Formats: sequence, structure tokens, C-alpha cells
Amino acid sequence: MRLEKLRIKGFRNFNDTEVVFQEKSLIIGANDVGKTNLLYALRLLFDKTISEHDLELSDSDYNAYSGTDAIEITAFFCEVTEECLLSTFGGAVKDGKVVIRYSNHKGGTYKIWAGYDTTTLSELQTRQYIKRLNMQYVDTNRNLFSFLNHERIRMLQMAKEKLSAEDVASDTQKIQQIQDGLNAINNDISSLHYISTSLEQVNSELGKLSVHNEDQTVRFIAGESKADKLLDNLILAYSTGDTPLSIGGDGRNNQIFLATWIAKQHIQESIDHVTFYAIEEPEAHLHPHQQRKLSAYIQENFDAQVFVTTHSPHIASRFDPASIVRLYAENKYTFAACGGCSHILKTVFDNFGYRLNSLSAEAFFSDGVFLVEGTSEVLLYTALAKEIDLELDRHNISVLSVEGIGFKPYVAVFNALNIPWVLRTDNDIFSKPKNAPTKKYFAGISRIMGIIEGIGDNSTGLLNYWESHSQENEWDKDKEPPESAAKLNVYIRALAEHLGIFLSETDLENDLANSTLAGALVTHYGKSEHSALVSSMQKKKAENMLEFINSNYKNLSVLKGSKIAAPLEMIVNTVVGKVRPGDDKTTD
Repeated sequence: MRLEKLRIKGFRNFNDTEVVFQEKSLIIGANDVGKTNLLYALRLLFDKTISEHDLELSDSDYNAYSGTDAIEITAFFCEVTEECLLSTFGGAVKDGKVVIRYSNHKGGTYKIWAGYDTTTLSELQTRQYIKRLNMQYVDTNRNLFSFLNHERIRMLQMAKEKLSAEDVASDTQKIQQIQDGLNAINNDISSLHYISTSLEQVNSELGKLSVHNEDQTVRFIAGESKADKLLDNLILAYSTGDTPLSIGGDGRNNQIFLATWIAKQHIQESIDHVTFYAIEEPEAHLHPHQQRKLSAYIQENFDAQVFVTTHSPHIASRFDPASIVRLYAENKYTFAACGGCSHILKTVFDNFGYRLNSLSAEAFFSDGVFLVEGTSEVLLYTALAKEIDLELDRHNISVLSVEGIGFKPYVAVFNALNIPWVLRTDNDIFSKPKNAPTKKYFAGISRIMGIIEGIGDNSTGLLNYWESHSQENEWDKDKEPPESAAKLNVYIRALAEHLGIFLSETDLENDLANSTLAGALVTHYGKSEHSALVSSMQKKKAENMLEFINSNYKNLSVLKGSKIAAPLEMIVNTVVGKVRPGDDKTTD
């Protein structure tokens, strides 16, 4: 059995969203985007701990922005072959598929439906199927000791039931030995002078109160006098070698909780029911290496279907891209990029190849990304954003270096994840390769047209225009760019900006030297002549940029509203919903 997809209509963040899952699915997205709400939708159908009262929901559970008065949560299962499920759902299963739906209306009562597709749904009287098909859920507020207090006896009892007759006999003998040992320990305790003396007066007074107390005495004992009660109230201790240690900090407790919880699932495995699992933010209190190990551990130690939510790039880095669900909000509603788990993501990641190592996992949790060529641009734009009051962290925006000019695979990844992006690249003049060594061209123009071709966006008309004018972007090697190339440069540059693609006039250093920041640069580098200034800036770019920013960061505000700041301002406006790349497009 596998939960193939879930469709949610009218519930909390979701207006009408379908999410596809894999056997192991990682759910990521910004705070309040609906990760927990997605799992709660599943819990309404499959969690035994959800009460009848909770199943009725409240008006606040209905999507407020659509004004809906109805909720539908529909789970689509495939590969249903387990005998316990076939007998439970009967004719509602066909070709290994079953559909289960929760529905409700404001002022009404909830209903549960089942069928082999959405056209054959019949109402069920109760959620009686959760005895055979259910979901185990671990929320973010897990407490190790509360969990053990609640589950300890049940776990021990389940373990007892799996013992062989030989093991039962052995344990019975050992329990008697423990009882004999307890009796001996308590007798030794009572023989201690300060112990027996401390209670002499108490026992004397008890005898005076009632004749029935004369043949009985109170005494101190070692916690329990009965072995069975002692074993029912065991506490958890961490040990190294033969030495018990007290349970440590929150990180260690989180690991012990999850290991204990997973062990419990293995102990209670049974052929008479099918269980799938959901774990919220397992990374709590763990350092990066342990988060990555925990991610692999969860995936490797469940034979059943598992759903995990996380805010951790380290957890995400250990998941197959085809198993990642990225939730995002748009126009007040929550959607899943690529419809949920998708081989589109796997394809774009495979195409990413060796560059995957340079892709910051942080970007997957971003609401917007500004792609630049190198570290010096990252330093400049991060500092510039602060000085012109653009709060990148507040809006979950990342400035990411592609370490060169290979923008295409990055763009493909962020498009697949439905993460808005802008980019800025140089527009140096290069010589043509060996097949046309006597020609030069604007490399940036060719580069951005390759990106636009890759995303297939002809909304600006640039693809058609480029097809008939691309030859104008080259000229004889020994000549200056002709007027036709210059006009092509200006035309493409202007329209590409509508798509969030920005070109330098030449490169970052030349653009800065020609900007309102020039005075501060001349003072810092001690070079007044343009070419000498640019040459100084281009030596050890990142190191020089960091030194300049540390000394002159307050001067960066003069770039506000400039062409240099334009991509930064666009991505912020995009994320806050004012202007989206491509919404304001000019065609020709």
C-alpha cells in the first residue's frame, strides 16, 4: 500500500491543491505555508488520536480567502495488496487502488467516503478502517519522558508477547532472582543503624494510635519491594560501558526519543494492519552532522511510507530530489511545486551535475533567489541590501553565487521548485571560438538568450527577435562593435529585465566605477584614472570587495534606485508581491 497523492480543497491554507508523494517524502517550505496543515489533513482521515470532536472542525479551518463553506480531503492509495485492507474495504478496492475522502460543510457534520475512484465513493458510517489503516504522528513538541511514561508499559508488554517459550521461562527465573535480590537489599537497608533509628519513634507512635499497628512497622526501602512493580516503572538512562549516565541535553533527548519511537514501531509491526508515519522537524537541537545522519536513519529504518517536514537544509541534502515536496504561497493560497514529488526535480538535479556541490541547500528554503557570478557580487549585494533598507532575511531571500557563468541549471532548479529568481551577469566582449576566430560578440547577450531559450519564455518576443537578429551580435575581430550590435544589445537588455535577467554594461567593476559610488572607490583605491581603478578592483576581487565594504559600507546607499541595485530591488518586490518578473512585459 502506498499513499500516492492527496487533494485538499477549502482546508486552511489550501484552496484546491493536489500533492503527489513518494515512499519517503520530505515536505519543505516557509513558516506558516501549511506543512503542518497538510499533515493534519492526513490525520483527519487516519490518525487514531484525533477525537470525534476534533473531526467536526471549526469555522477557522475553512479557507478564509476563497470564502468556501466546504472542505474535501481526498487520499488516493495505490498498490493495495494487503489482505487486511482488501477485507476492510472490500468492493472499494479495484486494481490495487482505493480512494478515501473526508468532507464537511459549515454548520454540518463530517462524512467519510471510500471507493476505487472519485466516481464510486460511498459513505462510511465511521472511521472504522483506522484499525487496519492508520497514521502515526510525531509533532514538534515531543517530550522524551512524557512519551516513555505513556508508552513504557505498552512497549514492554508488546516485547513480552513476542518472546519464545524458552525466553519466557528464562525471564521468569531472572525475575525471581531480582525479587530475592530486592528482599536482600531492603533487609540490608533496614539493618543500617541510622535508617532503623530514624523510624523508631514513628513506629512507637503508630502503636499508640491503634492496636492494629502493633505488629506492623514502617521502614525505608529501595524504591520498590516487588520486582514486577520495579520492572513496570523502569526509567531510561544513557550509559557508556557499564556506567549509567543521566540523560543529557535536548539534542540527545531528541535522538533517544526518535530511536525509541522507531523501535516501538518495529516491535508492534503486524500483518493485521498497515501504518504510515509522519514526523515533524526531526532536526530539533541537533548539530548539522547529526541532522544529516538522522535524515538517512529515518529513511533507512522504516519499511513503511514516511512523511517528514523540516526547515533544515541538512535534512534536505540527504533526500532524493524526486521525493521533495516544496510548498509555497501565492495569492493567499498554498500550492506544491511540480505538484509535489516529481521526476522533473530529479531530472533538473541530474542535469545540475557537479555543480550540485556549490548549490547552497539554504536556497531550497528561500522565497526568492538572486543569482550572481561570484563571491564579490554576493558581498556587495548583501551589504547593499542592508544599506538601502531591503531586508533579505526577513523576506527569505538568498544571494547565491554560481561561481562562473553557468546560470542555466540553477534557473532550471528554481523554476522546478517555483522559487522566484533574478540574475545579473557580465557583458564582456569575447572572441568567437575556433569555428569563427575572426569574430567578436557580446558574450552576455548570447548568454542570456541561451537562458531565455532554456526556460522557453517568449512572452517578451525576444526568442522570435533573436532568431532573426542573432547574426547582428558579431563583428570583425579588429573592429569596434557596429551600430547594429549596439542597438541589439540595448534592445535585448531592456526586454530581458522584464524577465528578471540583468546585464552589466561591461562587468561589475566597470559599472561601479561609472556609478555614483565612483568617488568613494577613487578615495579607497587611490586611483583616479578609470582603467587603473578598474584594474585595481579586479585584482583579488572578493578580498578587495570585502575590504572596501568594511571601510565604506555607509556610502553604498548612493546606489539606491540605480541600475546596479535594480535586480536586488526587483527580487524583493517580487517576493513581497508588488511586481513579479514577467508580469510587466513588453512585446514587439
